[in-house]
Amino acid sequence: MMRSFQVFIVSIISSFCFSQQSFYNQTRQTQFLNPSFYGINARSFAGVSYNSLSYKTNEKIDSKIFYGAVSFNNTNFSIGVDFNNFQINTYGLVNNTINLSYIYRVELLNEFYFLPSISVGVGFNQIENPNLIFGDQLNLLTGSIATSSSDPLFFNELSTNFFDIGASALVYNESFMFGVALKHLNSPDISYNQEFELKRPISFSGVIAYERDLNYFGRGFLPENSYLYLITSVYSADEFMKVYAGQELLLGGFSIGLNQLYTKNKLSNAMLVGLNTSISVEQFEFSFGYNFPISQNVTVFPPNVFEISMIVKFDRFLRNNKGFFKHLKTDNL
Repeated sequence: MMRSFQVFIVSIISSFCFSQQSFYNQTRQTQFLNPSFYGINARSFAGVSYNSLSYKTNEKIDSKIFYGAVSFNNTNFSIGVDFNNFQINTYGLVNNTINLSYIYRVELLNEFYFLPSISVGVGFNQIENPNLIFGDQLNLLTGSIATSSSDPLFFNELSTNFFDIGASALVYNESFMFGVALKHLNSPDISYNQEFELKRPISFSGVIAYERDLNYFGRGFLPENSYLYLITSVYSADEFMKVYAGQELLLGGFSIGLNQLYTKNKLSNAMLVGLNTSISVEQFEFSFGYNFPISQNVTVFPPNVFEISMIVKFDRFLRNNKGFFKHLKTDNL
């Protein structure tokens, strides 16, 4: 009974974890999909992001991410790091992961660059037992819930640690980008006990983007640094798949965009659309995003997604040129 219950709990939590990774605004947070993006234009920056998913069933999932990159232009490499605190309050799940990425830069042609990367990470999962309710705690006559249980699982500490490995690569210039990434190459075991294994499946993602200068000659009503940015990605892990598309208009230090996200697994599928915007003030960049479902399978309740983030850019000399606004840039190399 205990083993079956643990399998059930872990399966639910794993499903939530896979889904939660799907809802970041990839237009502005491409490095979470492909860590090689940390090395774009040899930037140095730090950021923080908050992501909240809310469901019709009153479920709520919160993520707080701290991330950044340091680039060493003279030696052609960058280091990226991110720390993710992920919580599902209903199940008492707390997941903390930290990933470190090494990105090397190779110039293939004139202003055309290749960025291979390798990532290593560690994770810690914990289920806080007081948030779980067992059958012998329920009193059906009075409707009360006892504070203790005789179930063996109540006395067990449900926690696990794991080690993770990933690799990615990206090719880009000022107008075009293409990248692929493989994560969980070692299929880490995220089970909570030694009675059975729960391997995290290897995931694959591909991303392609295009950026165009809308006011190359500095004429018309558009600001001087005006760009159209288009991005599409595909992500697959076991039976879970997502397809993302984003369109963003950059007008100097201000941007506004739309995005569409289609998700599918063995039992359900859903389509979400969203709006994202950002504003840059000196070296600070603030981004906001909101997604909501427009179609769904009757067996699931897709979430509404709210995200806010802030980035501090340390390459201050880039403020007065296009490299401070564009997504795809090489002016710092």
